[in-house]
Amino acid sequence: MKQSTLALDMTHQRGSDAQEALQALEAKAWQCYEQSSSDRVSNEHSVQYRADARSHAQHLLRLSEQHLGALNLLGRIALDEGFYDTAESYLEQALAIEKSDAGSWYSLGHVRLATGRYDEALQCFTTSLDLAPGETRAATSLVYTFARQGNVVQAFNGYRKLYRVHPNDAHIKAKLFEVTRHIQADSFQPELERDLIEWLKLDDVDHDGMAALAASLLIHKYHIDDPDAVIDLQDLASDELLNLSLSRLYFTSASLERFLIQVRKQVLLHSLAGQFQDAALLRLASSFMMQASHNEHVYIQDDEERALLDALADLLEGTLAHGAPKASDLLNALLMYGMYEPIHALRGATRMAQIPLNRWPTYARPVVRHCLVSIVQELEAARHIPCLTRIDNAVSQKVREQYEEHPYPRWLHLNYNTPTNYGRALEAELEGFRAPQFFNMGTIRILIAGAGTGRHALHVARYFRNVEVTAIDLSQRSLAYAQQMAQRYRINNVRFLQADILELDKLDEGFHVIECSGVLHHMADPEAGLAALKQQLLPNGLLKIGLYSEAARRIVVEARDWIERLGYQPNQNDIRRFRAWLLEERLEGDFSALLTSRDFYSASGCRDLLFHVQEHRFTPLQLETMLDRHRLSFLGFVTSPAVRQAFRNHHGDAADLRNLAQWHRFEQEAPDTFAGMYQFYTQMRN
Repeated sequence: MKQSTLALDMTHQRGSDAQEALQALEAKAWQCYEQSSSDRVSNEHSVQYRADARSHAQHLLRLSEQHLGALNLLGRIALDEGFYDTAESYLEQALAIEKSDAGSWYSLGHVRLATGRYDEALQCFTTSLDLAPGETRAATSLVYTFARQGNVVQAFNGYRKLYRVHPNDAHIKAKLFEVTRHIQADSFQPELERDLIEWLKLDDVDHDGMAALAASLLIHKYHIDDPDAVIDLQDLASDELLNLSLSRLYFTSASLERFLIQVRKQVLLHSLAGQFQDAALLRLASSFMMQASHNEHVYIQDDEERALLDALADLLEGTLAHGAPKASDLLNALLMYGMYEPIHALRGATRMAQIPLNRWPTYARPVVRHCLVSIVQELEAARHIPCLTRIDNAVSQKVREQYEEHPYPRWLHLNYNTPTNYGRALEAELEGFRAPQFFNMGTIRILIAGAGTGRHALHVARYFRNVEVTAIDLSQRSLAYAQQMAQRYRINNVRFLQADILELDKLDEGFHVIECSGVLHHMADPEAGLAALKQQLLPNGLLKIGLYSEAARRIVVEARDWIERLGYQPNQNDIRRFRAWLLEERLEGDFSALLTSRDFYSASGCRDLLFHVQEHRFTPLQLETMLDRHRLSFLGFVTSPAVRQAFRNHHGDAADLRNLAQWHRFEQEAPDTFAGMYQFYTQMRN
């Protein structure tokens, strides 16, 4: 009896040791996998960690044929490498063994999400959440799937709830504000106002996505669309949402702009009449000054305001010309003037920028830093941007002059994104596309040709793992702005060069990906630019291009005809005047579509939209012909799921997302589909 008991004990001990060994091996496998997913490791190390994780998981399966953790892990690895059928097979094996395994349902949801089967993904994430509410990020993935489906209201409400539970989760915050840009309030909602005020006070988030929602709340709160509404200036001065929105956002609402122009004048007149004694109005003026900087002082001015501004400019420049200027001598006039005109352009502004920030009142310091000090620094930094090539082409010189005067686009915030592999992101955008293997190997070299002020270049550098970005542009001042923002966000894997695309052969290196959006159509010969870019591609490299649509730009063409008839030039005053014509509906024709364009609401944007020195436009059939001439394969447009579904509905079973002739027929029925521009990927044919 004793011997039998001892044998059982030994068997139990061996079983316990074996179980512990399996658990240790599983933990080691998942640890390797997590290391492979870290944005802190190189592609080479990521590949090695993933190989180690796969090896450990396969060992687990040899030891235990039905090991759920091993099957789940192998499914995740296959998903990350883009082998979606293999991933699905592993995960379905796991669920055949144990249908209540929340982790396998969660991973299978991501396979379905990656392959565009959104309803099935929702079912998987819901099941995972029901089985184990706190064990996976199924709740976040569920809401993300709503967003991918285009159910933005459902996604917004979902992220809003998740944020309340996880206010410090950077991923949730970023996705919340991505979705928020598509949300507008249909009435004033105090709870939504409280949330928005809280969000606007956050640092290191992309506030830009909150602009449409903030505008809609303010419109309903003050009944801005009601001509009989009575609004008290003191109420506006003490409105936290209004002040925060003016300071941190860039408004793109015609009705709100008309309202703000009226309020701005009242702030000016009341402040002057009250000899600057009303502190609340001065703070509101500082908020207006920030908004003016964001939209590059594009709002129209009347004759009375212009006369007062001339007097304020004389006062400020006179004060700056004599002795050491003091902040207290400048502040009040500076706030009034800065609501209308750029203060860095005043004579003596450089001396003003040298006044220590702590000499200014606390509320004015962000304004002085943003509207004066940073601009002076930007202008100085522009002189030191490395120049790769001379700008000799006549059209290139004119384009350069435009963007030196109006760097485009001005942007305020860079969104957070969970770092990912460029190839996997590309496969999610282009149905049926298999990314080249180099995305899983060494460092990926990316060229952003025509980087402008750098927002997209910095997004690429920050968002994708193991990339080195080269950003070129004609404008040194635009690149200086980009460089400042790179420093602000501590992004070190991007370099900035002044260069002309036509001279890219001077850049003796190749790139895995070249992105050139909104650039070729501003060249004298877009195909010459395309040819120059193509020469810099490495084997199997990808070229992303953005070009204007002939159909979608028809209203812009009509507006440009009016600009020519009126004799307006691409300068600040004429941009303001023409915008006023459109806002006041004084032109024959329907130009309401222009008022929905974000570019309409800033000086650089409006100049780029309506006053550009050079513009070409295309149709899908012209794109097809051009790509054929250059032996480039069309891989697909970057569009929303809603557009892809509409395309399929239009063509039925014959729908082919890579067929440009089909896109041509579709666009004829839906001419505003590419209102921004065509964005598409190409690749050299073998």
